Amino acid sequence: MSHPGLLPAPRVIPVNVFENARQTPLWEQALYTIWLFAIFMPLDVFQPVRYLCILAILGIMIVHRKETLPLLAKAWPLFPLSILACFSIFWTPYPASAPKTAALMLLTPTLLVIMASRLRASEFLRLTMIAGWLGTLYSVPYFANFADGGPYAQKNIFAFHMMLVILLSLGTFLNEKEHIALRLIAAVFVPVTFLFQMMADSATSLVFAVAGSAALIGVKVVWGSSSKVRHLRSAALMSLIALALVIVLIVLSLPDSSLADRFFALVGKESTFTGRTAIWEAAGRVSAEHPWFGVGVDGFWNPMTGMAQTLNENDFKPFGTNLTFHSAFWEVRVHLGFAGLAAFIWAIIWSGTRTVSLWLKDGNLTNSTLLLLFLVIMISCFTESYSAGSPNMMAYFLYFGGLAAFGVGERKFVGVARLVERP
Repeated sequence: MSHPGLLPAPRVIPVNVFENARQTPLWEQALYTIWLFAIFMPLDVFQPVRYLCILAILGIMIVHRKETLPLLAKAWPLFPLSILACFSIFWTPYPASAPKTAALMLLTPTLLVIMASRLRASEFLRLTMIAGWLGTLYSVPYFANFADGGPYAQKNIFAFHMMLVILLSLGTFLNEKEHIALRLIAAVFVPVTFLFQMMADSATSLVFAVAGSAALIGVKVVWGSSSKVRHLRSAALMSLIALALVIVLIVLSLPDSSLADRFFALVGKESTFTGRTAIWEAAGRVSAEHPWFGVGVDGFWNPMTGMAQTLNENDFKPFGTNLTFHSAFWEVRVHLGFAGLAAFIWAIIWSGTRTVSLWLKDGNLTNSTLLLLFLVIMISCFTESYSAGSPNMMAYFLYFGGLAAFGVGERKFVGVARLVERP
């Protein structure tokens, strides 16, 4: 036997320890998919489904309160706007429908935070994509009416939803971490939804789809490879920013006053944004009369509001049509004043900075898709009101990136363990 004093000293080996990513139960994923499909298709026929899903998701919040409540507290910047909307029922001139609208606005961040506490970013994108596929299949019988919106009230809304399906499907197809069967199905839906969107004849959404697709392909081909060269990503990012600034300076210095009209013609618009400027001028007059807290929820688009009906007549809409101001910023400012506008902008900044930081930390396809969709929705806020209302896909993509940055359910680094190797 060897003498104890002659044994070699034990060797200590440092080992990184990680917590595995959480897998959401399939039944729960099915529930979220049904909910996302129900808001992807904002039709009255799905109203009972939406109410049942709301109750079920709120029930999940209670059951998993140890996960959901902390995230609700961390995501507080998303709630001031909807809380102000709830208080506005006390000064709106039409309080009959205001409580329902305010409650739906409050549910927008609440349900999204609950889903973010239960779903990883990749799971959320996957479920929204499947919901979009179901919505696409639901639209097929309306094939002949796509130019009028198909199953939607307007063609722009239909085209915008098809654009979301295009980007989600392409992101999945390019993502090697997704299951091969899912990637093949996504490859089929990309050209199908491109065809549907072109038939809707919405040039703006088509520009978003083409530019977004090019960005995703660029991330896959260029951005991923650049990580192998030190500082190449930072140099490429700074070069893109510098190029954008140079283009802006050149455009501003050009004396050609018709340049803006040429750009609008390129994207299928004209200098009045298809009559939107007249609506924005009316919004400015209403806001000047109620600058700080607005007219309250549902305080303008009402059959009893004369200016609202004048806008309907000028836009050749039937009496009593519930239009929008075609700008999320104007929508918020008219109904909730500067206080609501500040809350809305703060929520966008909070979500945007966190989405960008998440992408800079890990520029994979999942985070790139979140950033791309955030940018698309944020830009659309200037000409559409989708993100300022009740739960919908556009509002979700505006804020989910900020929530995904918390990394709930993702694979996490726990610490360094020390393995002792003994002879």
